[in-house]
Amino acid sequence: MAIPIALDVDGILTNFDDHWRQCAEQVLARPVPQVSDDHSLRTRYALTNKECDAVWAAYHAGEWHRLPLYPHAAELIHALEQLGTVWAVTSVKDLRKKDRAASLEGLIPESQILCVGEQSAQNKMLAMHTIGVRAGHKPVAFLDDHPENVNAVLPVVGLTVLLNRRYTGLPDTEYGVTVIDDPMDFPVLVEQFLKRTGRAA
Repeated sequence: MAIPIALDVDGILTNFDDHWRQCAEQVLARPVPQVSDDHSLRTRYALTNKECDAVWAAYHAGEWHRLPLYPHAAELIHALEQLGTVWAVTSVKDLRKKDRAASLEGLIPESQILCVGEQSAQNKMLAMHTIGVRAGHKPVAFLDDHPENVNAVLPVVGLTVLLNRRYTGLPDTEYGVTVIDDPMDFPVLVEQFLKRTGRAA
């Protein structure tokens, strides 16, 4: 039975930030420069609440299916597939599942994409249990770019890894979480973990 390996999508595989900002420029008909490294989109791009709501409305109406992949996405997935079965755990509503699959361009089968709803660390943790039921084993590793999510799954996943996007306004990672700056370090860490725990093929 293939070992499950889980990862977030936006900020890991898809370039959500740049795409959302481009949508904002179209909706607001003006340049939308980044003014801070804050995790909040509204303050990162210095938008009013009304402007931010308008951008989200347009984004939900027609942007989720065409989120661009990062250049490393295919290489990352293929490297992980040499080690186990890759599952995507993403903070969008289930009605966006086909859009999410389209944006991933077939890299991860739709049956291995879990849409957990609005951003919630609890939802990400529950997804680990859901994967355990479906795959027969909880994920051995999980990669996300939000500290709350990796902190939440720490008790149930052997290797929890944060991709450091250098956002401000987020909590610190807990002891036991590994922090990386390059997503391609994740497959290396997973392989080392599997060898160390005697689960490597």
